[in-house]
Amino acid sequence: MNKYQLTSDQISSKVAGETVILNHSKGAYYGLNEVGMLVWDNLEKGPQTIDSLCDAVISEYEIDAETCKNDIDFLLKDLISEKLVEVTN
Repeated sequence: MNKYQLTSDQISSKVAGETVILNHSKGAYYGLNEVGMLVWDNLEKGPQTIDSLCDAVISEYEIDAETCKNDIDFLLKDLISEKLVEVTN
């Protein structure tokens, strides 16, 4: 099963209750919503599977597993396309 990890092209910080991410290769800033912050916080701990990320979200929010997995998959694809997250094995 694939794992996802943060790339070395980014740095992040919490500002006024939000996670702000800088892709220093592109010079672009990104912000995450509350659920995105939870996913990001877990990725900061080390490589994660989509199932482990979904478990973390389900423990905090009322959402069914299938919807959670689909939403996290969508978020991870966005983060990968911006080179903020990469797939590792």
